[in-house]
Amino acid sequence: MEIAQTIFGPVLGWCRSPFGKLTLLILAMLLFGTVGYWFFEHYPDGEVHDLFGALWWTVVTLTTVGYGDMVPGTTGGKIMGFFVMICGIGLVSTLTGNLASMLVERKARKRKGLLKVNQKNHVIIVGWNDFGLELIAALRDNGVLGTGDSSSESLALVNPLGPDERESIAFQLDMGDRLHFVWGNITQESVLQKARMDRAKVVYLLSQHEKQSPKDADQETLYAALAIRELAPQVPMYGEVALPENRKHLLRAGVNEILVRGQLASLILGLMGANPSMWTFLQEVLGMRGSNHMEFQQLSSEEQHLNWGELMTRFRRDGRLPLALCQVSKQLSLEDVLDESAALDQFILELFESSGQETRIGNTGPRVIANPPDTESLESYDAVLFLNPGATR
Repeated sequence: MEIAQTIFGPVLGWCRSPFGKLTLLILAMLLFGTVGYWFFEHYPDGEVHDLFGALWWTVVTLTTVGYGDMVPGTTGGKIMGFFVMICGIGLVSTLTGNLASMLVERKARKRKGLLKVNQKNHVIIVGWNDFGLELIAALRDNGVLGTGDSSSESLALVNPLGPDERESIAFQLDMGDRLHFVWGNITQESVLQKARMDRAKVVYLLSQHEKQSPKDADQETLYAALAIRELAPQVPMYGEVALPENRKHLLRAGVNEILVRGQLASLILGLMGANPSMWTFLQEVLGMRGSNHMEFQQLSSEEQHLNWGELMTRFRRDGRLPLALCQVSKQLSLEDVLDESAALDQFILELFESSGQETRIGNTGPRVIANPPDTESLESYDAVLFLNPGATR
């Protein structure tokens, strides 16, 4: 009974809808007209010899196209044609109006953020503040969010903004159908599911501290992070917090990296006090004064057999300047930290397995070593950060 309800439930629901009833009525009229016309006009010397010909006449007549290639020759056929033409005017016009209304309503629901995002490999931003547009601009500049028309470069914004604010954001971004809104409380799983977190390329958490206290904003961000990590355990997630003491809570909730709001600005202001050229240098490196010179490149298997000094020599031939070595972040599980040969550790693992709970306990985060010694082996590293040659002025 439950299987039948699962299979036929949606079909029955569609049949009960106004559009479904109208579609069934048109199909019934096609069947009635086809069988009726064939019955009256089916004779050896007539125009109709099969049901397909009768169906062709019914469709042409019902849609009021009227090619005139087939006309009824009997009184019964003419009465049938009269009946089909009268019904066609009302049914087809109503169907066209319903289709237009559905398209308009769907577009309105999409702009209101009430539809599920049917995308994959898209970028999701959960929450919103005054720096949201700057984040999107940075994502475009660094290639995380492209400027093309492919669905892999779509953006989904999950937030409780009003219609006027959403319209303003859509106008400024000018992304067309590549921009999707999901409206609602960012801590509710039903809202987050509409954004298809499990299909996303990356998720960003923005602190909504402008409309509430920093403590409440961080708490909301924490709840959202826990829900997102439950829906998408493997998707990279980055965010910000308003209070420094809440950073560790977000990391425990599965956020890969956390930026404390205002902390970076404070550090840069301190560097500027020591030497004003430091800020100019950072602007140049990060692309704030033109193109971004910093890039990330995976190490080949051949390069992993080199040391830092040899890699430096190779890169300098092309004018590139290596800055740091990177280890890609890895998932940690209980198996990584517990000793299976120890009886107590083995007992803990068996408890987790028997209860069906995940043994994943978080992410190690990327490891970065800036300017290592020349003798540093690259065997345990995955990538290198380097600077491209800058334009002379």
